[in-house]
Amino acid sequence: MEIKDKKILVFGLGISGKSSVKALSNLGAKVLIFDDREYEELREDVYSIDEYEFDIIQEDVDIPWSELYCVLKSPGIKLENGLIQEAVSRGIEVITDIELAYRLYGGDKFISITGTNGKTTVTSAIAHILEQSGEKVRVVGNIGVGLLSEIYNYGLDYTYVVEVSSFQLESIRDFRSKISIITNITPDHLDWHGNFENYINAKKNIYKNIKEDDYLILNKDDEILNKINVNANVKYFSIKEKSDCYYDGEYIINAENKFERDIINLVGDHNVSNILSAILACNSFGLKFNQILEGIKTFKSIEHRIEFVSEIDGVKYYNDSKGTNIDSTKKALSGFKKNVILIAGGYDKKIEFDELFEDTSNIKYLISLGETAQKINEAAKRNKVLNSLIVKDLDEAMEKAFDLAEKGDVVLLSPACASWGIYKNYIERGNHFKNIVYAYEKKKEEK
Repeated sequence: MEIKDKKILVFGLGISGKSSVKALSNLGAKVLIFDDREYEELREDVYSIDEYEFDIIQEDVDIPWSELYCVLKSPGIKLENGLIQEAVSRGIEVITDIELAYRLYGGDKFISITGTNGKTTVTSAIAHILEQSGEKVRVVGNIGVGLLSEIYNYGLDYTYVVEVSSFQLESIRDFRSKISIITNITPDHLDWHGNFENYINAKKNIYKNIKEDDYLILNKDDEILNKINVNANVKYFSIKEKSDCYYDGEYIINAENKFERDIINLVGDHNVSNILSAILACNSFGLKFNQILEGIKTFKSIEHRIEFVSEIDGVKYYNDSKGTNIDSTKKALSGFKKNVILIAGGYDKKIEFDELFEDTSNIKYLISLGETAQKINEAAKRNKVLNSLIVKDLDEAMEKAFDLAEKGDVVLLSPACASWGIYKNYIERGNHFKNIVYAYEKKKEEK
């Protein structure tokens, strides 16, 4: 595919948008940028890429529709957006960065991971294991690094481990990867996709263009995924039954090889499941079992994902800010036996929360905040969570947690909601939580 001198409109100047501008400019495309934020808000992002060639369009009426090759939209922009609909009505293709990256470079060097939960952990684990074995790897995609500029800068000598969101997959046409993984599918982002069926179909797009000699790795314990039938090398992982790679309660077993669960340095059975998928991916890539095992031994918890922050006066503090949906928070809770002070709440994705409290045996207190605070509190009371309170923000939530926590307790930030409306992203939220803990720890030490 040749894009030199083709006019491409980059719609949205977030992480993927800035990455796309850099790559497209380097490739000789005529880059236009449109972002409906006010210029004062947009200015910092524009300055960060000012060494590249592009033109800013400040009003949509100034878009030269008849000259455009395509619109490259940021993943989070809905297909119902007026500008997107205008492009479609004019017969102009609307794609995202992963689609364009595939068209430019092909997918044989891609290992792509999607799923409602676990995809960041799986992405990071695969990359770590491959790097430990001596492979040249770049971690890209929804994890926070744009694919297009990375592949332009590093080329096809590298393998690209790509975390892929449902937003990105919604708009693919030709995209494929040599190895694709779906960790699980549970309701999420229904406000964006409209309904659960649309969300499922977006996730399934990861294997839409799969080839016979490609690999598809699926969670056998997921009732949606264990029914998939495609013409490819399909491998299953499970923590409930025998499979291509499975956990029998004591050992992780892959073909004739096995090792003890204690080698995995992560909390919870859901993380065992994540590691099983990483084993199959690395095995499909061509690594030997001993290479995979050495990588697993040195892989640690990723930041903002059940991340141990500190222990103060016998109370342990964990940052699970990346727990942005109910299933993720349930899995985080399942990693602790008792006495959890759970801090939850945030942006309202139009999901009910009763499922979060199917097992409340280890919740000592619930502290709710954000748009969903009332909904979470009401669901908790319906499900007999006795100690539940609402606060205005995370600072107040932590004040309450510090007062309530006793030796042996766990304080867990696992919001079951996105951070939008309060924070820019889950990273900012998680860092705020950690800074509050560190400040409290310092205060205690100075007494």
